[in-house]
Amino acid sequence: MKSNNLIMDLNQKLERSRSTESIDFSKYQSINKFDSLIKIESTEKMLVEPNWMVSESYEGSVYADYISEHPNYNGIYVRSELLKRLLMAADSLPPAYKLVVRAGHRPVEVQKRILRECATDYKKNKVRATDEEALEHARMFVSDPEITLPPHVCGAAVDVEILDVSTGKLLDFGSKMDDDDERSFLHNPNLTNKQKKNRLMLLNAMLDAGFASCKVEWCHFSYGDQIWAWFYGEENSLYSPIDVETK
Repeated sequence: MKSNNLIMDLNQKLERSRSTESIDFSKYQSINKFDSLIKIESTEKMLVEPNWMVSESYEGSVYADYISEHPNYNGIYVRSELLKRLLMAADSLPPAYKLVVRAGHRPVEVQKRILRECATDYKKNKVRATDEEALEHARMFVSDPEITLPPHVCGAAVDVEILDVSTGKLLDFGSKMDDDDERSFLHNPNLTNKQKKNRLMLLNAMLDAGFASCKVEWCHFSYGDQIWAWFYGEENSLYSPIDVETK
């Protein structure tokens, strides 16, 4: 694989995360690198608490339905190289904080349902919206397996937040993890100073560990997918969609 491999310091990565460039991520085709999926375990600096364990989590309820039919799919899985970098990010947080991992690999069946239900929910709130308009909205927040290589389905992305160990409470990031509106945009200007500071702490830790950020989701970070390839100037992504053995 030929690599342009942009060498950036943290400040340059932060600037890259603010890009409003319109990108055709589908041009970054995967080299289908072999890298096994690993089940994430909690550590002193990282808490694994899947979104299906969180009450009122929309995405969690979809995962829960899948797990009811595939009971051996009982954890959060990611590529092994991504896990190494996730541990680095967690360890870099100040002592009072712990990284909380909510989601990693996503079965394609779950991906398609989340996309479909996101579009349906949009039409409920925008009664005049056409099916195509609703789908386009949904594609802003959920990758469509028909036209791209979804980061989660490739085992190349995680959704994370931060726990304040001293209070036992999650930091305030200004929106829930599965909100599909502008509150989720990484650099949303309509945040309190504290919410901006919290997002910046998480962003710094993840970028410094080699992840790429996602402009429409403050909690979503990836390594080896098409977004990562664009972010770091690679000609190709590393990973393709993959299944977890559930039998």
